[in-house]
Amino acid sequence: MTKFRKLKLKDEKEIKKLLKQLTSSKINFNIKLILKDNNCNCLVIEDEGRVIGFGSLVLGIVPCRGYLAKIEDVVVDEKYRGKGLGKKLMQELIKIAKKKKIKNVNLTSHPKRVEARKLYESLGFKLLETDTFKLELQ
Repeated sequence: MTKFRKLKLKDEKEIKKLLKQLTSSKINFNIKLILKDNNCNCLVIEDEGRVIGFGSLVLGIVPCRGYLAKIEDVVVDEKYRGKGLGKKLMQELIKIAKKKKIKNVNLTSHPKRVEARKLYESLGFKLLETDTFKLELQ
């Protein structure tokens, strides 16, 4: 039976495996830090005790816009894709944002992730005409 629940310390190893399906970049997943941060709301999809999906809603404050939320690292195990679990996960993350009275939720998605982008648009997300800049500090 599939269920949604909050992230737990015991999930670390399985989440790291899932995140490798999402990106080829180095994964910097510090579960203890994440669990301590009240602004990081992480959900897990579990099926028969196995973690098969993950997503997070990260809150932050922007001086001129107030609280904003960003959805990050949404991934469903490739063996479970196509069953609507990604959509349900997104809906659960959006519910959290609504409960916290967040007015805007942002996310980014690589253009190659065609199915994911269709999902986001089906949920009402609109593609903005902005470009993201990145500076890596080491």
